[in-house]
Amino acid sequence: MFLVTTANQNFWKLDEPILFLGEWCRMYSQKHVWSELPHEVLPYYGLDRDRVYSDYYYALEVYEFFLVELSRELNKLHGFDHTLHYWRIVIGPWLLFFIGVLLDRYRSICTAVDSGQVTNAWITPQFPEEYLANSFSEFRDNFQGDDYNHCLYSQLITNFKEIPWETKTITDFSDFKSKKTLSSGKNSFRWGFIRCIGTLSRLIPDSLQKVVAVKSYIKPIDLMKLQLAMKTFPCPYRPDIKITFVEPDWDMRREIKLGHANGHFESILQKSILFHLPKVYIEGYSLTRQQALEYFPKKPKVIITTTGYKQDEGFKFWVAGQVDQGVKLVFTQHGGHVGDGRWSVDDDHEIKIADRYFTWGWDRDGETKTTPMPSSMLGSMKDCTPDMKGKILCVTPSFMRYPDQMYSVPQGPLALETFKFQENFLKTVSSLVLNHIVFRLFPELGWEEKLRWPDSEVSPYIYRGNKSYHSHLKTSRLCVCFYNGTPFLEAFAANYPTLLCWDPKYTELNELAQPYFDLLRKAGILYDTYESAALKLNEIYQDPLSWWLSPDIQGAKNQFCDRFAMVSDDWLFEWKKELLALT
Repeated sequence: MFLVTTANQNFWKLDEPILFLGEWCRMYSQKHVWSELPHEVLPYYGLDRDRVYSDYYYALEVYEFFLVELSRELNKLHGFDHTLHYWRIVIGPWLLFFIGVLLDRYRSICTAVDSGQVTNAWITPQFPEEYLANSFSEFRDNFQGDDYNHCLYSQLITNFKEIPWETKTITDFSDFKSKKTLSSGKNSFRWGFIRCIGTLSRLIPDSLQKVVAVKSYIKPIDLMKLQLAMKTFPCPYRPDIKITFVEPDWDMRREIKLGHANGHFESILQKSILFHLPKVYIEGYSLTRQQALEYFPKKPKVIITTTGYKQDEGFKFWVAGQVDQGVKLVFTQHGGHVGDGRWSVDDDHEIKIADRYFTWGWDRDGETKTTPMPSSMLGSMKDCTPDMKGKILCVTPSFMRYPDQMYSVPQGPLALETFKFQENFLKTVSSLVLNHIVFRLFPELGWEEKLRWPDSEVSPYIYRGNKSYHSHLKTSRLCVCFYNGTPFLEAFAANYPTLLCWDPKYTELNELAQPYFDLLRKAGILYDTYESAALKLNEIYQDPLSWWLSPDIQGAKNQFCDRFAMVSDDWLFEWKKELLALT
């Protein structure tokens, strides 16, 4: 059978039976095409969750080896002697992400080989320069597309003797470039104002910038209160350094010599890194580093961040240098499914590079960096009161069509299992309940839920407006959350009636978190099957507040919040005390 690796129909051979590498090849909007073709779909290797868990730890071992190799070579290339910790902050997020993505794609090709059904495939001739990203942020935009993934699968296929292949050249990259342009940034008035304030922050004397916060997930007004309490200039926004486009310098890249790799996958990874490593770390390194030194304060004592460490290149360059000089780096938790997953590359990396990690209540055995602290973000939800005449708000997840970073959620094709779960839930609730349900879809990440729902046997009312989640809760009577994420923690913090239901098979928890989720199960808040959740909703939908305020429900919810959604009216005092101890 002819192997198809992506939804890019330029690489489909329509006169032969097709073997789709995964469900990501079958875009719902292309159903009129693929449904008429003789084809099969290979099972996704991620169905074997123990294998994925094992791969996670294997990927971490591989990461540590290549981090050391790249750190040595980048120091040599750029004429510095930065520590391994410096490069862990600067290139670590990209390297971890890329290893996870490549390993996932590699396992899928292995599945195709093991099937023994592949007779041919079309690949791209080489890695086009158009796919070489300037930054990690641009890399993440690229990897979500069919063009980039086809290139990645092509590179892998050439390393397998068992798959016959032919080269098919595509010279027009205009579509790819237009997609990059569309995703290049935010142009609203609000973001223009934020950028302006960030630029003006450069005028603040260093002596008044002892505590610097960048993308901290603390509300601006709360952040300014905290900074004033710390006797530092109140500045909620920081400059966003634009990464300058530079041409690839392949001679420069060939100077990087990575050490000997073990095994088939690692040998492919070794060759692939230099074709994918964003230009900001090689060709654009000197300019970006210099801009970071000019834009940010020279002598802070504490740096606070949540997401800035990942895709904000200027911030990463600056903070890595500051941490090497002894400045304390504090992380704050950025949302749900943090600290409770069986595996999470973000959790592990953040704790590794932080001096202190402020969690929303949880800690880790033997880990001195994690500090339970009340959340400013969750505390802002307190004024959220349900409307007993309102609708039933259902909050749904959305996951990347192509699997991305390594954490215990329904990756890739497993997202379709969550869709079926929700569909079966709607089939099971009573007709009276169904009439009250409103589905608030997460921004689509490739599975085209807005097209799938109208064709479903039971199609709910889909909300398509711009109302915030907080505002939507106020006009609803009850929240039903179909995934382990931030929305239900926000609802819990607001003491808002909330029903939880998801398949635990694809939302694995760690041992420390399991007892707290079991409390929710025992109380009747969390359900593992759509049938039981639907029956409970049928029972409580007319008066969910009475159910929610019962002693058993409140007791379980409160115990859970103490561990995973901590709030306090004295959060400012508690934060000030912890931060002063670091200065």
